[in-house]
Amino acid sequence: MTTIVTNVGKEEWEYFLDNSNAATIYHTPQWKTFLEKTFNYESNYLFAKDENDNITGLLPLFYVKSKLTGNRLCCVPFSHRCGILGEINIVKSLIDEAMNYFESTNAHYFEIRDSVSSPLFETQNYYSTYVLDVSDNVENLWKNLSSNARRATRKSEKLGLIAHQTDDPHALKYFYKLNSMTKKELGVPCHPWKFFKNMFDILGNNVSLYVVEYNDEIIAGGIREYYKDTIIAGYAASHPEYKHMNPYNLLNWKSIQDASNNGYQYYDLGRVSYQNEGLMFFKSRWGTIEKKLYYSYFPKNPKSLTDNRSGFLYNIGTKGIKKMPMSLYEQFSNNIFSKFG
Repeated sequence: MTTIVTNVGKEEWEYFLDNSNAATIYHTPQWKTFLEKTFNYESNYLFAKDENDNITGLLPLFYVKSKLTGNRLCCVPFSHRCGILGEINIVKSLIDEAMNYFESTNAHYFEIRDSVSSPLFETQNYYSTYVLDVSDNVENLWKNLSSNARRATRKSEKLGLIAHQTDDPHALKYFYKLNSMTKKELGVPCHPWKFFKNMFDILGNNVSLYVVEYNDEIIAGGIREYYKDTIIAGYAASHPEYKHMNPYNLLNWKSIQDASNNGYQYYDLGRVSYQNEGLMFFKSRWGTIEKKLYYSYFPKNPKSLTDNRSGFLYNIGTKGIKKMPMSLYEQFSNNIFSKFG
């Protein structure tokens, strides 16, 4: 007999995740705390338990209120893949309970960031991720890079760029500034400072910051997320004036080297939209395998302002963002960023 509960102890929660092959960092209690503290989202985590009171399944839910993307239940915001954990019969019980919760909210739709074996949900594919097996030695990983990636990385090294991991809190603050510049140049809202601060405060050793320096100045950086045998290249930013020096290449290669040398199995370059062909090309050059990401929606996948990047309203919005003074842009982003997720 399966029972659905909404509160469990941290130790039994983490024990269940440790023994679940499909568990990700986005299923952890730390990620829940991080999102709640950063965005004040309403959460409703559904746990399945058997007759011996052992956890057998998990469906993490957040209620995201947004006029831009529509009020929705999401499993899970700011993840590129996070599905329901458990056997098929357990998954069905969790979905049934989640649908009861959905009906009690003003959510317009329900998003699960994985494929779901349920006739209630429609599955869509708008993104891929690119994953590299880093269990091989560094020499072979280098040989498997595209010639373009090797050439750009060598160029960065010859120009005197240096990439390394850092625990310096001032470097994290500077990464936030770089991220603001990068996102503003793209015409989209940037992550608030509290997003990165809370991430490092709450996730601890499950995240790290890499930076690229030139003449002792940080010109680029990237945040890496660690869980079990996988590292995710979650966030990256660079100073616009130094992009021609290919800092992202050196950043990526240093991360790959460390992942291999530290015994990890996979290096995941993160989600990319099919509309972003340039980023898709970049992520495909590292000896990676493309893995399509399937998201499931009930009752259907609604269209929002952020879906169509070639649409009129989206282009008007990006042009306005690019013209904002930086201080106004950061304040605007602080107020609106939680609506995306």
